[in-house]
Amino acid sequence: MTSATKAENKMKTLMVAINAKYVHTNIAVRYITEYTKRQGLDFDFCEFTINEPQNSVLGKLYAADCDAYGFSCYIWNIGYVLRLCQNLKKLLPDRKIFLGGPEVSFDAEKLLCENEFIDCIVCGEGELAVPELVKDFPSERKVIHGEKIKDLADLPFPYSDDDLKATVAGEKLVYYETSRGCPFNCSYCLSSVDAGVRFLSLDRVKAEIKRFSDSGAMTVKFVDRTFNADKKRALEIWKYCIELDTKTCFHFEIGADLLDDETIGVLKTAPEGRFQFEIGIQSTNEKTVLEICRVTNLERLAENIKKLRLHTKVHLHTDLIAGLPVENFESFAKSFNDAYAMTPHVIQLGFLKFLKGSPMRERSAMHGAVFDDFAPYEVFSTNWISYSEILRLKSVEDVLERYFNSGRFIRTLKKAIPKFDTPFDFYHNLAMFWEKKGLVGQGVKRISLYGLLYEFLRADMTEEELKPVIAEMKKDFSDWHSNGVGTPEWYKLY
Repeated sequence: MTSATKAENKMKTLMVAINAKYVHTNIAVRYITEYTKRQGLDFDFCEFTINEPQNSVLGKLYAADCDAYGFSCYIWNIGYVLRLCQNLKKLLPDRKIFLGGPEVSFDAEKLLCENEFIDCIVCGEGELAVPELVKDFPSERKVIHGEKIKDLADLPFPYSDDDLKATVAGEKLVYYETSRGCPFNCSYCLSSVDAGVRFLSLDRVKAEIKRFSDSGAMTVKFVDRTFNADKKRALEIWKYCIELDTKTCFHFEIGADLLDDETIGVLKTAPEGRFQFEIGIQSTNEKTVLEICRVTNLERLAENIKKLRLHTKVHLHTDLIAGLPVENFESFAKSFNDAYAMTPHVIQLGFLKFLKGSPMRERSAMHGAVFDDFAPYEVFSTNWISYSEILRLKSVEDVLERYFNSGRFIRTLKKAIPKFDTPFDFYHNLAMFWEKKGLVGQGVKRISLYGLLYEFLRADMTEEELKPVIAEMKKDFSDWHSNGVGTPEWYKLY
């Protein structure tokens, strides 16, 4: 092909990311953009959020006047993306629209058939497939299966200098990937279908971590599925992060049961604010863990989370999933209490999602699962838990988020919860109180949370039991609301 022909075939292409929140960044469109630019193609990306008005985003894409538009698709944005693409095609019928990402990779033929405004769907990894696509866009609508990059060394650094500066200046999360794949096969997760793990070299990882640190990034979020699956590698990277003179916080998703005393000993030396660990507990019901093909030593997991909280300054974020197989309401309450006893900083109460392509979705009928046909495909009920019980747990999630996960009631909760049979009983009863008042899911001022908690506790406790709890709540209140908010009525009573 001559140079002139190449120039004629060079499509101006824009990768589009629709993120869930402003602080999020999309690493996939960055990798594809940087990889494609190396081949001399006219390629760029842009980011929006699902909270932005469709007409505003549509107008900006129209004004970009590109030959092709590629969209990164996930469960949180697929509805938004499809509507956007449909309208973009109406305005620019001769332009090409292609989709990629996990949400379109497992029923691509069906999606293509149902949506005539889509010209192409790229399944799997996009770095190799997308450049070839835009070099010679097919005249017929089709599905392309992207080949995996065998050696991650072939990937470019995903952030250009200008992009990294803008990301840091905007106080956004910097997403970073040092490996692809997962050695485990949890049936609810899409990583279970990606066999094998590929790694970036340690030298490159260290150099890129230093680059993030030097840029002034506030938080670098590693998207590796189980970061410490390779203990030796994880330990070396953690040691390097600890030695840095930086204010950057590094966020990792780890398997807590894989930690050993040597690793915890190293983590003891990390300064406060250096590390955040996201730890998937999901369930402590052994039958459930077995059913979802999750390989976890529950006893060691609990022991290590307690050690991390007691002996390190690592911020601990744990996850539970309601609606898993063999987990009824009572079993979930036990899982909740077990997680609470591990003393993490945060307990994220999530609900099972039947992701396209996941083994969990394939087995849904066997489990009697009823779930939403539309993204994010969240559970309604199963053979073990009813929809009304799921709704109760939704209310528990609401009050858990406001009171425990907010970190604004640490002293109060420590004093109040022992007055109840279990931590779950406390949060469940509080949730039912909120339901009766019609407050679940509503906007409630943070300062009002104290008075509501006082009203709830007063109905369940004697005056003598209440006094020491309110004394602690006054301290919590003063920590967060000491400047000019006035003295609430409950505060004056004690």
